[in-house]
Amino acid sequence: MAEEPGRSRGPIERAFTLLQAVVTAGGPVGVRELGRRTGLPRSTTSRLVATLVELGMVERTADGTVVPGTALATLVVDGGPKPLLRDRLRSLLTALVDEHGESAALAVDDGDAVLYVAQIDAPSPVRAPDVQSERHPFHVVAHGLVLMASWPADRLDRYLGSRLVATTVRSQTDPDRIRARLARIRDDGFAWTEEEFADEVNGLAVPVREAGTVVASIGLYGPSYRLSPKVYPDLGGEVAATVARRLTGFG
Repeated sequence: MAEEPGRSRGPIERAFTLLQAVVTAGGPVGVRELGRRTGLPRSTTSRLVATLVELGMVERTADGTVVPGTALATLVVDGGPKPLLRDRLRSLLTALVDEHGESAALAVDDGDAVLYVAQIDAPSPVRAPDVQSERHPFHVVAHGLVLMASWPADRLDRYLGSRLVATTVRSQTDPDRIRARLARIRDDGFAWTEEEFADEVNGLAVPVREAGTVVASIGLYGPSYRLSPKVYPDLGGEVAATVARRLTGFG
């Protein structure tokens, strides 16, 4: 999808987004597919691929697809750590912002709270506050509910048996209602929250799976008047489909 005027990315960000997509593809990938995964126009993708080929950062195969190049070794310290999940999925966050116009965030299970490890701001001057590095109670944010939906029964029992805080008048703290809600989330594949953590802020999240295990949650958050299941009743399914499609081959 072409970039929106309000979310134009600079050449360095575009190049790194494209390079990350090539590296995480898990095999040869075509220019058209790279454009789909990164949200870049095909002409831009072709031009950047040509530049990266010249630099040795990517290489073309005999059939015209692209693979990581040998020059990438110059950017890696021997024995260096595996790329962090937030780095591997940054291009997906950017794509969600480009496609839906709201801020996007990636969150992980931090034991007793959900931790936001990465975010990309919306292009609009009216947007929800930054959440990166913040820790929120699981039951009042969409990202936390998505993670809770994957918990084993004993952990869920312990959490719901503890004192559940209400951060707004709309926070849901009744254990039975939360259990029913988690069952719907497992069926739907996404979670909505409406002003449950903060007034005038809504959230939408879907799970990130590796080898069938939920390792994180990713989604959108923004002003409640603009990001709402009442305004966009099909958005949950659309975001879930986008994430599933773009995660294919990311490994």
